[in-house]
Amino acid sequence: MRQVYMMNKKIFVIFSVVFLLISGCNNVSSEQNVREIKLDDKIMPDDEFFPQPLKIVSLGDSLTQGVGDSQKSGGYVPLLETRLESKKNIGEVDILNFGKRGNRSDQLLSRIDKENDIQNAIAASDVAIITIGGNDVMKVVKSTFPSLTFENFEGARLSYEENLTEILSNIREINPEISIVLMGIYNPFFIFSADVKEMKMIVDTWNDSGKNIINDYDQTNYVDVADIFRQSDQNLLHTDYFHPNDEGYSLIAERIEMGVLEVLDADSSQGDE
Repeated sequence: MRQVYMMNKKIFVIFSVVFLLISGCNNVSSEQNVREIKLDDKIMPDDEFFPQPLKIVSLGDSLTQGVGDSQKSGGYVPLLETRLESKKNIGEVDILNFGKRGNRSDQLLSRIDKENDIQNAIAASDVAIITIGGNDVMKVVKSTFPSLTFENFEGARLSYEENLTEILSNIREINPEISIVLMGIYNPFFIFSADVKEMKMIVDTWNDSGKNIINDYDQTNYVDVADIFRQSDQNLLHTDYFHPNDEGYSLIAERIEMGVLEVLDADSSQGDE
């Protein structure tokens, strides 16, 4: 009898231990489930809590170099840098300036093909900003002045279209992910030739060409600045009556900032789809 009692006692102890082990495992599992649910239910902070650095490469002519800037600090470039860094979701902004006074579209194309510094900057950047075309127009103006007729500019405009298409294609070949912002040209002769319809028509046609070409590419934006100079009541030109002065560059920086933010927002929206 005592042996049976001892045997039953052992069995009871064994079952008790097993029960406690099973209960303990269930409790651990429950705690893990609760912990996982709590982690999953947490709300992730907005992007503005994690500002992202932004790398930009500026390519083009004297408007990128900053000719006419009284501080000789790079025209719109440092102003744009400051404006972008004030945005909550943007961290440090680094802009490499490859503007060169007098560059035409064929010369910028050649520089992109041959200069390693430019190629490396394009490869490492998030955005490329281009100012080109004004010197293409000026070349025709110098060779035909004072007979500024629409027909005189057509051959040069077609060459500009070919060069711009190659510039954009080459940039994308170097960096397929880069966003591109193209700034249009303006008519610096409006002070002297406000009534010359041909000059306005020439500038508008060249800008239409640039806009149509850039719109054929994804992750791009076109920035119009012609109206800034045409509609302003104050003088926005440097003493050479061709390049922007400080106020002109400030307004250009504001317009380009809008273009950059728009293309970045569009890229971000596509990435969320």
